[in-house]
Amino acid sequence: MVRRIAEKTGADICKIEPIEPYPENLQEVMEIGQNETDNETMRPIKQLEVDLSKYDKVILGMLTWWYHVPPCVESFLKNAALERITVFVTNSGIPLNVDDEMKRISPNTYVESSEIIEFTPLEEIDAWIETL
Repeated sequence: MVRRIAEKTGADICKIEPIEPYPENLQEVMEIGQNETDNETMRPIKQLEVDLSKYDKVILGMLTWWYHVPPCVESFLKNAALERITVFVTNSGIPLNVDDEMKRISPNTYVESSEIIEFTPLEEIDAWIETL
């Protein structure tokens, strides 16, 4: 999704990464992720390689972690001080109420638009990208 948005809009890509990487084993990641989410742990992240203040639009893509924003993304949102943001969520099975989550994490950030992309036909995804 991120590469598709970048290709169609000319957007730059920046990755949010934890300082301490998650293990490679999926079961371990699931256990750690559930624990971090349940305990509202904000995992420290690496410094971004871009200055977000130079952009007039920030599009944030993420998976859902147990009905919530992933801990790394929450760390990013709490420290980024963004005025406006467009959000898309990709995952199957566990929905995320983007507006409620954003108000909880970053109450001063206005969500311009949000999209849940789950088994969405490519034509609909491209139509959404056109609105960006």
